[in-house]
Amino acid sequence: MLNIPEEVKALYRKPNSSLDTWRKFKMRFYDKMNFNPESDIPIYTIDGTQVPDDNLVLTQVLCSTESLTFGQCGSATVEVTVSDVLMDLTGKWFTLSIEVGGYEIMLGIYKVQSFERQADRNKKKILAYDRMLNFAVDVADWYQGLTFPMTLKQFRNALCEYVGVQQQDTSLPLDAMEVTRSIDPSKLSGRDVMKSICEINGCFGQIDNTGKFKYVFLGSSGLYPSEELFPADDLYPSEMHGENLSHLRDANYEDFLVKGIDKVQIRQEEGDVGAAYGLGTNTYTIQGNFLVYGKGAQELLNIAATVHENISRKTYRPCKIVTQALPWVEPGDGIICYTSDDVIETYCLKRTIKGIQAMMDTFEAQGTRERKENFGIQTQIIQLEGKTAIIKKSVEEVSVRVSDLKASTDAQFKITADQILAEVTRAKQSEASLSIKADQIATSVTNLTNDTNSRFTQTASQIALKVSKGEVSSQLSVEPNAVTIKTNRLSWESNYSSMTSDGKLTCRNIVATNGTFTGNLESQTFYANGSAVGFGDYYVSANGSNLLRSNNGWFQANNYDRPPGSPGGRCASLTLSGEGYGGLALYGTGRIVCGGVECSDVYLNDSWVSGWGLIQMLKDLYSRVGALENRS
Repeated sequence: MLNIPEEVKALYRKPNSSLDTWRKFKMRFYDKMNFNPESDIPIYTIDGTQVPDDNLVLTQVLCSTESLTFGQCGSATVEVTVSDVLMDLTGKWFTLSIEVGGYEIMLGIYKVQSFERQADRNKKKILAYDRMLNFAVDVADWYQGLTFPMTLKQFRNALCEYVGVQQQDTSLPLDAMEVTRSIDPSKLSGRDVMKSICEINGCFGQIDNTGKFKYVFLGSSGLYPSEELFPADDLYPSEMHGENLSHLRDANYEDFLVKGIDKVQIRQEEGDVGAAYGLGTNTYTIQGNFLVYGKGAQELLNIAATVHENISRKTYRPCKIVTQALPWVEPGDGIICYTSDDVIETYCLKRTIKGIQAMMDTFEAQGTRERKENFGIQTQIIQLEGKTAIIKKSVEEVSVRVSDLKASTDAQFKITADQILAEVTRAKQSEASLSIKADQIATSVTNLTNDTNSRFTQTASQIALKVSKGEVSSQLSVEPNAVTIKTNRLSWESNYSSMTSDGKLTCRNIVATNGTFTGNLESQTFYANGSAVGFGDYYVSANGSNLLRSNNGWFQANNYDRPPGSPGGRCASLTLSGEGYGGLALYGTGRIVCGGVECSDVYLNDSWVSGWGLIQMLKDLYSRVGALENRS
């Protein structure tokens, strides 16, 4: 409430029928925002003679919602039609004042938003707003450039400096609270930021009559034991401090009192456990306020207790009262009205001044008997840091969700009529889920960084496994009549066999089916198929030809078919050969064949028989034995 001398107030309360109650209206215009009314000379001035029909309308709003919503930062508006103004006043700043009895009262500083010509071309309508509009700008770049952490006081000072609005020198209950970088916005409204600051301090934001930002707290109100019983003055003394109204033009008010807030809950979103302070049932909920993202449980509780102290016990009567103009009353002030049969204690939550010489004031306060579900500041902000525990219960689902946005982790458990679902996610890194249905159990784990995923699905007729990396995958399916493996590489290791991913097979025992080996078995030094086995440098037939030979053909053992007409049948043969020196062949007849021709002798590589062939030695021995026989 403005500090106005009582004798001046008395003049406003009198009928405007004499010179001492005549009201002098002035609008002084300047071409810059930060002007000094005491030293700067206005570029243009409009007085009451240029305002036909006293058509001034000044509206100031503290809270316009059905129930009290703390944190609102309403902009005051001025609408007035003026005549004989040739200068274009669009975008110009001006002071609005009213003077009575030589005392001038400032009614605020405003900026012309529009200056429109009327049907009467001599008249133009001015629509103007106060400096609260300075906060209606994108401050995302300002926020991103801050150095965190900082105190809330430093934070609000930096915001006001950025938008170019001075503050009244005020200490807020949570000025010492630490503010961290809790959001990552691409766009951010300066007014939303200021709303969040005011909300967690349990106050409202306004621009005062000198153009400075002020923080408005509602004062304590009356105490009543019930809505039907009006107590004696000495039983429940009134705590309401405000303007007393007795000469009312009109008064409409509810029969009930708005119940005072007795509990404060802070949460990030609907269903979030958050923190609550107070034992009552008329709960005020702060939801989605980014300044409390990431706060621990105890810190949230302390904040809730501070808010509770500043917003509880605000009992008032919803009403709309029309009376003589009281320009010293400000939004947020208490008002006490005396009617013929009642006393109304309420707040000035909205006020409208109309006229100049016949200036009237309309004070309004909305409210419900008890609070409806009405949340605080609703903003569209990308969150960066926050801790939540959300429980949702409905006929369709029961779910629990716990999030830590600073750590980028989220866990969710949901139950519906046809599914139980559990999920854990680390943003941009990994995620895991479990789904249980009546006919299926499925699990999935994904590494988003490596683009890998594994899945397990179980039904009554199949167990399926799949592991993928990008477009490459390996699959295993177990069904009643089949086990299927699909992969580009397969390996195993056991006590008796193993295989590496590049195809190297090691087996302790290989058993052929029905005594016959079918199929192919192959490596760099060994192969086996239905017609042959190769091992190292040798080849063994498996087609009944009974052949053993070296890969270069120098050694060969196999069956030998005698020439036609020769005595006997097939026999074994051994063939030894080499490069350029012929070889040796032994047949079942005992003949030695070299290069396909029977040899005349065989020479052994030994010094004892040097120069002697084997046949020569046998012949010599034979002749010597015969000579001995003849002697005898």
